[in-house]
Amino acid sequence: MIRSLYSGISGLRNHQVKMDITSHNIANVNTSGYKAQRVTFKEGFSQILKGATRPPGDAGGTNPMQAGLGMAVGSIDSLMHQGSLQSTGQITDLAVEGRAFFAFSSGEGMFYSRNGALQMDAQGRLVSPNNGFKLQGLTANADGEIAGTAVPGDIRVPFGEKAPAKATEEVKFACNLDADSAGVGTVLHTARFLRRAETTGSDPMTALFDGRGNDLNIKEKDIMQIIYKDNLGVEHKRDLTVVKQANKAAGLDQEIATMSDLMAELADELGATVTLTADGELNIAGGSATNLSIKNVTRPTSNNYVSNLFLWNGAVAGPSAGHVNAPARGNIPALPGGDLLANVFDANGEPLGLEVNDVIRVGGSVGGENLKDDPTGLVYNPATTTMQELMNYIQARLSLPDDIPNKAGSVDPSVEINSAFEGDTRAPVGGIMIRGQAGKPFAFSGLSIQSSNSNNNARTPTAFNANLIPTELQAARDTTVHSTSIEIFDESGAAHTMTTTYTHSGTPNKWLWEITMNGSEQIFGGNRGTLTFSENGSPSTWTFDDGNNMFRFNPMNGAGEMKVDLEIGSPDVFTGITQFRSTTTTAAKEQDGYTMGKLSEISISEDGSINGLYTNGTNRMLAKVLLAEFTNPAGLLRTGDSMWSESNNSGEGVLYQPGSGTASKIKPGALEMSNVDLASEFTDLITTQRGYQASSKIITTSSELLQELVGLVR
Repeated sequence: MIRSLYSGISGLRNHQVKMDITSHNIANVNTSGYKAQRVTFKEGFSQILKGATRPPGDAGGTNPMQAGLGMAVGSIDSLMHQGSLQSTGQITDLAVEGRAFFAFSSGEGMFYSRNGALQMDAQGRLVSPNNGFKLQGLTANADGEIAGTAVPGDIRVPFGEKAPAKATEEVKFACNLDADSAGVGTVLHTARFLRRAETTGSDPMTALFDGRGNDLNIKEKDIMQIIYKDNLGVEHKRDLTVVKQANKAAGLDQEIATMSDLMAELADELGATVTLTADGELNIAGGSATNLSIKNVTRPTSNNYVSNLFLWNGAVAGPSAGHVNAPARGNIPALPGGDLLANVFDANGEPLGLEVNDVIRVGGSVGGENLKDDPTGLVYNPATTTMQELMNYIQARLSLPDDIPNKAGSVDPSVEINSAFEGDTRAPVGGIMIRGQAGKPFAFSGLSIQSSNSNNNARTPTAFNANLIPTELQAARDTTVHSTSIEIFDESGAAHTMTTTYTHSGTPNKWLWEITMNGSEQIFGGNRGTLTFSENGSPSTWTFDDGNNMFRFNPMNGAGEMKVDLEIGSPDVFTGITQFRSTTTTAAKEQDGYTMGKLSEISISEDGSINGLYTNGTNRMLAKVLLAEFTNPAGLLRTGDSMWSESNNSGEGVLYQPGSGTASKIKPGALEMSNVDLASEFTDLITTQRGYQASSKIITTSSELLQELVGLVR
């Protein structure tokens, strides 16, 4: 009977232990980094009342008989699973994600905790606010690096610490220089001037116009077809291919580049003599053909003009006579040199209307300054005044050089007739091109080329004046000059403004650069040179005019000479300066120097790095938090203040850098919450209460039985 009393007492005592643990868990439900505990029970000692027996012969054996003596606490375990993370926004709050612990030093020994609510003491050390224990880590050197020989120690944040100045050693440039940056001049053109086709037939087929000034629009590779009937009424066709003179194969029939080639093909096909008159008429004598025509079978839109020009009605030539039926007259764009103005026509094929002693004058302004009056002008003489003389007069009045540089890197005549082969496709072939010098100081405005009537009783040269009204193709523009400035620092931390100016050279893909300083600095060299780009827009070469390979200057304030490397990028790499057809945006983006600064703020990263931000804008690592890992973290001893210490069964704590040697990481600005599960704890309260009640019932029942036993002697 006494045994049952003690069994009940063991139940009361041990369920009380479980109640203590459960209440402790619930009390720490909001303790940062707290790890919950659990209690497991085991059966108490059992007294053997009768041992087991072997089966004797044919009889069966018997089992042992034992009476239990209650229960005992089997274990009190720490549950080390991860608690939830709560963001706090406090930079010195740290949480561990993983199985590791923060390491703290009390000055006499090492302690460990999952509670990362840290504070700073008067010396800038990171400490636990519960007991002042100091967080352990590695301290970085002056270069912001963790040396291989660094040993764990207290982490200190040296607010107010000075970072020494550093002299600039490199300046990096980036962004774009507009490929279209060369200075350009005003470009004007007049309407087309025409002349009769030459009797020599040397005019190109692609430059033919009809008598009314309509472009026949004959292009290279077009098929021109000769069609006629012979004296038997049989129709014949002959195809001819239009080519440029430079592409015409020697001796190859059926290729025509000029009117002469066409005339030769006609003569061969018809067995006739073919000539051009001074009026541009194509005459055919001899042979026998009727219904002769020439068509452009490749280009129907051109064919109407071609057919109308090359059309002979009826018989071209009889078998016995050289009579000629000529088609309409052909014109070509005017050419400089021997072309008299008297033999030139306007864009509609009409005479210019000039009369002897008419005076041609050029007016307007160049660079905003009006041209001086020209009382003499160019006096027209039908027998001597040529197109070239007119262009020479225009050139002289505008004070133009013979040649003007173009965007392709070559030159064009300042005044010329627009060519059908290598001319400006924006202007009419045969028009007068007028090109000004590059830059707004040479811009043309209000330009007029007009002839006055020398005889008021005669007609005004309206056609001439109308044909010479200039049309602007291009406005004058200054050469692009682009500057970018950046502050660089000498070894004392003093700032110096360095300005780099880029000027387009006028040659494609080539720029000139120059560096200036805005103070009293003395430049030693390396301050000007040439930058060229490859065709893909990446930098090709960066050269110095004086043979240096970097910019050198004396700050003139007691600091030493500075040598600055200029980084503009590499060929086929587009991270530095580029040259594309886009807005000029090139800037000095970066430099590696700085003035003296003081530590003002810190940040902590997941790898435990504590980085300091200084007032001069620099950022360097100050220290790195270490994490401790144990073979059996559940074997650690709780020492209070949310701290743990090593035990004989935990294993020794090994310090690692987060993310290196340990999978655990640090979450800055957060705390780990308690991993207590309130639902489980309240359930344990109920089961513990029921176990306690049952154990107490054992004692009361046993007491009643003993009372009955005592009552037997009464």
